[in-house]
Amino acid sequence: MPDDREEPSTLASRVHARLREDVISGALPPGSKLTLEGLRGRYKVGMTPLREALYRLSTTLLVEAHDQRGFRVAALNLAHFEQVVSARERLETLMLEDSIRAGDATWSLRVAESHRALDTLTMYEGQGSDMLNPAWRLAHHQFHYETLSGSRHFIQDLFHAILWDHSSRYRNILRPPPLDETVLKSDHAKLAEAVLARDVEMAVLILRRHIRHGSASIRKALKKENFENP
Repeated sequence: MPDDREEPSTLASRVHARLREDVISGALPPGSKLTLEGLRGRYKVGMTPLREALYRLSTTLLVEAHDQRGFRVAALNLAHFEQVVSARERLETLMLEDSIRAGDATWSLRVAESHRALDTLTMYEGQGSDMLNPAWRLAHHQFHYETLSGSRHFIQDLFHAILWDHSSRYRNILRPPPLDETVLKSDHAKLAEAVLARDVEMAVLILRRHIRHGSASIRKALKKENFENP
């Protein structure tokens, strides 16, 4: 039964968070229809918070709202993924430049600490596994967030979060072959070093290469699984 004692805005936010996670993880498959009755049973909430959560999620394009036809989880395709990667590269390099130029000593400390935390973790859950270690995934996000956090711009932050969610969704669902952790560790170390040295040109070069390297295996998986066309 829905918990009617919870504040409507809080309840809608909680449902939105769960729905978003289920879309990004692939628990709600790409292209699947989202019926209010089905979601009501899944999340044990009423129709009003569900509708609000679905409309909020549709603004990020993770869910598509169709007039008279309800809601559907966004499909996967190569053209969309290419747009996500291109937008991420442009936005993140811009944010990184601003962050390095404006970041203070406290920001530098956060970058250094987040890199140390990431460097202690393994990327995958076990040898030969293609499942990301949840602790690594969180630390990885935190490190990249901190490198971009020296200069805060609400609009840039908002769009970056959306692009990160879309990238994560592709990786979670396609589960491409494991990347070389040695290369990734080196990339992260070199990025942290360039950022802390305030070397804008080198940091941007490393970040751009890092994004392209991480997206290459997903691109191959999309082509292999015949997700090339919308």
